[in-house]
Amino acid sequence: MGGGPLTGFEIQLSTDASSPVMVSPQGELPEYGQIWVWDLLYARIMHELGEAQEASALREQLELWAVNMSSKIYQPFDHVRTKGHLNLDETLRLGEVTGPAERVRLTVDAATGELPQVRLETEATDLPPAMRARLVLALGQYFIEGNDLFARELPIHILAFRKYYADVGPAGDPESLEEAPLFAVRKALEYFQSATRSSG
Repeated sequence: MGGGPLTGFEIQLSTDASSPVMVSPQGELPEYGQIWVWDLLYARIMHELGEAQEASALREQLELWAVNMSSKIYQPFDHVRTKGHLNLDETLRLGEVTGPAERVRLTVDAATGELPQVRLETEATDLPPAMRARLVLALGQYFIEGNDLFARELPIHILAFRKYYADVGPAGDPESLEEAPLFAVRKALEYFQSATRSSG
């Protein structure tokens, strides 16, 4: 991979959790790359939140969704979507932000021969933990609404993160920034390969 940014997103969100979140892509990101970008962001935010209450709340919310959704990934997605099973957060809406908005620039960089890294640039000097957690939910929901493949893979990745944080190392370890996403990719690949063999 060459140097420089691969792609980016501008995410506008309010301190008011009831306000919609606006996600605007900047640059091209192939659909197959969306899950990797989300994994990187999740690992990054979990690392930054550390022992904060928002970290455990985000994990619990995503893991409960993933457990429920993992049994539905081979069902017709029109039905799954209609039933609301693809909503990561019942209160989260994507759209124009109401009131003052905080702008967050998410850039994915890849130096030659190295794994891509996610950078976050914010107007605020310190984005509140709750808003950091909402970044993860908003980007995930944005990808889900436009990409059924992402929606099918995401539950397996979240459950792989759960296993990593439980069995390998906590999110606060610097190694988790790269190792947790790689672990999730490997486990998801194993899962889908096994499922393909079973159905073959």
